[in-house]
Amino acid sequence: MPSQDANNLALDVLGIVGVLRQRILFVFLIAFVFVIGTVSWSLTLTPIYQATSQVLYDPTVRQPFDEPNRPSRFAQGAEVIDSQISVINSDTVLRPVVRRNNLTTDPVFNTEASPGLISQILGMVRGRTAPSDETMEAAETAALEKLSDALVVKRVGQTYVINVSVESPSPTQAAVLSNAIAESYLSDQSRQVGKASKEATYQIDDRLVSLRERLRQAESDIQRFRAENKLQSADQGLLLNEQELSGLNSQLVEARAALAEATAKNDEIQRVLQNGVDAEAIGDVVNSGTITRLREQFAQAARNEAELLADLLPSHPSVIRARSQLQRIRGLIREEVNRIAESTQIDLKVNQERVGKLEEQIDASRNLNNADSAASIKLRELETEAQATRSLYEIALARAKQISELDQVVLPFARIITPAVVPDSPVWPKKKIMVVLAGILGVLVGTALAVGAEAFRIIKKHLMAAIEPAPAQAAMQAPAVATPAAPVTRDPDWQADNARAPSVGSLQSAVKAIRRVPQQRARGLKVVSDLPWLTGSDERGTLRLLDADIVTAVQDAVDQFYANHNGPGREFGRSADRIVTEIERTPRVGQSQIVFLTSPALGHGQTVSALALALAAAQRGMDVLLADGEPKQRMLSHDLSLDEDALGATMRDRVVGYDELDISFLSLVSGLPKYKHHRMNIREAFEFADVARDYDLVIIDGVALPQLVEDDPLAGLATSFLVTVAEREEPQISMPILSRDLLTVADGRPAGLVRTMTGSNVAPSRKYAR
Repeated sequence: MPSQDANNLALDVLGIVGVLRQRILFVFLIAFVFVIGTVSWSLTLTPIYQATSQVLYDPTVRQPFDEPNRPSRFAQGAEVIDSQISVINSDTVLRPVVRRNNLTTDPVFNTEASPGLISQILGMVRGRTAPSDETMEAAETAALEKLSDALVVKRVGQTYVINVSVESPSPTQAAVLSNAIAESYLSDQSRQVGKASKEATYQIDDRLVSLRERLRQAESDIQRFRAENKLQSADQGLLLNEQELSGLNSQLVEARAALAEATAKNDEIQRVLQNGVDAEAIGDVVNSGTITRLREQFAQAARNEAELLADLLPSHPSVIRARSQLQRIRGLIREEVNRIAESTQIDLKVNQERVGKLEEQIDASRNLNNADSAASIKLRELETEAQATRSLYEIALARAKQISELDQVVLPFARIITPAVVPDSPVWPKKKIMVVLAGILGVLVGTALAVGAEAFRIIKKHLMAAIEPAPAQAAMQAPAVATPAAPVTRDPDWQADNARAPSVGSLQSAVKAIRRVPQQRARGLKVVSDLPWLTGSDERGTLRLLDADIVTAVQDAVDQFYANHNGPGREFGRSADRIVTEIERTPRVGQSQIVFLTSPALGHGQTVSALALALAAAQRGMDVLLADGEPKQRMLSHDLSLDEDALGATMRDRVVGYDELDISFLSLVSGLPKYKHHRMNIREAFEFADVARDYDLVIIDGVALPQLVEDDPLAGLATSFLVTVAEREEPQISMPILSRDLLTVADGRPAGLVRTMTGSNVAPSRKYAR
């Protein structure tokens, strides 16, 4: 529900939900009107049907007479498919379809094909005249453009499949035209192949004629030049003079090699003769069988002499006879060497004469060859030109035969894999989708109108209240300028300066995240009440962890006051009742009130105060929910949370009822990392707001004020704020800063201060700081 404050011009989230609940019939009525209008409009539209045929273009197809190891002549990239798509969209493919299907007379593709009534009457009066060529060409062009607009050609993913789709009001015509375009494309491919082969054949035939004439002329020029210059050819294409010169050169090389060998042998033999013929010093240069046998005999005689000398005296007859035999063999070797030397000199002279004669013949042949060198150069030029012409002619002739005989057998690169069929449903308009979208749009428009009307009502009410403010409202209104840092004063009527209290379920964090209203209407924090020292603190004055003894002490103190019994906790119970009374005096807008308790730091009695307020409100007959939102100590969760297995359940299922305390408890921090601030999200805030509606009063034991931020969702749900400050710590706290920080978070909602542990003389131990 919207806020009742005249200065609050915004609708919170739950307020918008409330408005929609009230005006749900209006929203559905607007949606129904949109749906009916859309259905009526769609019935007047002409349906469009789309038929699709699929063509596979396979550039990897090899022709029957292609070489297996020869790479493909066609590219296989994406540009090939894009090129084929452009071919299908071209006039070459579409114009035959227009002519074969007579689309120039179809009203769908030619609006002039169905003349109006006046045109028909004038035609009957004037008589029918044959259309001119220009008129027929214009009609065909117009039909071609319409067909091109109705055609959609696209590639299927990354494949070589092409979808050929045609849109038409007639489903049969769409299928017929889609198949006709695919067949026209295949016919164009075959036609282009045949046309290219014929054109290539004609060009090659023309070229063959000229090459044949050039080759004949070149060979005639060679024969005539040979006859004129007497250049006769021998084997291997050489001239006679060249062949003779080549033979003489070979013989000269062999003769010079023999001469060199004879010279070397003669020189060696002469050296042996000059140094004296020694059987032991003759080398292999004297290559003779006789020398070899004499050397063996000489060696045997030398061994015999050596053996005899070993046993006999040199003057012994046997030794003398052996020495004589050795001298005789040495003489025979000398005579054989002289004979070989004479024979070697004869061979040397013969080789020298042979070399000289060959050189003379070569010189004479070279002179004749030099005389024919100019003619030979010209002859080679003629032969080279004739050979090049012959090669070109042979290549062209072979290609012409291949084209005429083999290239006519060509496998197509494209084929139809899926012919188009008559579609069952139109592609436009999509009536179901249009109706659904119209319903959604109607709901949005109805929601906008309902929320806008409520916003207009609130603005109007605000303007009227600004012009004529009510006396009660004027009395409750705060000054225009607030000073958050004002000193803290005691004022039991703390709610008089904090009149604005938003609804229970309003998510102030969600609203403040979009718009900020940085205003403070309170003049400062007011002391709501004092909570005296409660038995259960230690001797130093600091609170222990909340346990069963403390719970019992708080419950006993509250019971003593409401039962009108005297006891040590009666004054504590009275103070708790005073705070609950002040909370009840705060103007209530929603079903329940949510009080957010915070403190400058741990040890200020915040948790004990939250438990005391919950028990006091329960004694007054209120349905109370106590929520633990303090993640560091978690004293309430430690002692009051029963079912740890319910941590993963919904927030409503985690609520624990305590019959002995007559309150309900909800832990918002169980299962979360300890000593780490947990920020509630929007979904959790909605769940908590839904749970809070079931109670008259919700007490939240929240985080410390330094960790509290303006847009905290849990604080955004609160209708009022209380900060607890221990009396012993108050001198160490900057109260103006504390007031400013709390009022900033409260953002105009009621906020007050509760002094705790009053009457204690324990020295302060903590200091508040931002």
